[in-house]
Amino acid sequence: MIIQLKKGIVKPTVLECIREDGSSTWSKLHQGTVSHDIAHYAVETVLGFTKAFYSIIASGFNIDDFELPKNERPEALKPSQLDASALQTEHIVNLLQVEFFNSGENQDFIAELTTILSENHIPFPENLNSKTLKSIRTLFSNLLQQWNSLDEGEFLELSFPE
Repeated sequence: MIIQLKKGIVKPTVLECIREDGSSTWSKLHQGTVSHDIAHYAVETVLGFTKAFYSIIASGFNIDDFELPKNERPEALKPSQLDASALQTEHIVNLLQVEFFNSGENQDFIAELTTILSENHIPFPENLNSKTLKSIRTLFSNLLQQWNSLDEGEFLELSFPE
């Protein structure tokens, strides 16, 4: 699947996902949410998650399916039906964004994630450790730098395996 983030400054930024079969889904992004979608890409690709947001989109669901109130979403997208990796990804992404907005790495990232996941009865991802976290942070940072260097109307294009 191809993920395209079209930079908007005057116009809204647009996220479009183009699946292998040629079908696509897109959404205008709210101010400040580009980093969230880029963080998803970094987490899901580094950890090899195949049942989180981008994999779900690749399987045929639409971005706007996730924007519905939880009780109105398709059955497969209700939190109780999602794979643990989809839930783990959201928590990892949230912690990455806190780091991003606070301009510094959280030395207690893994410990805090462990607590959050435990409190929500979600298992800890088996392949997340200090090495893979460093890879996620590096990819996330590099992609944000690429994004920030774009002008209005230019694309950040990412390849996501289906």
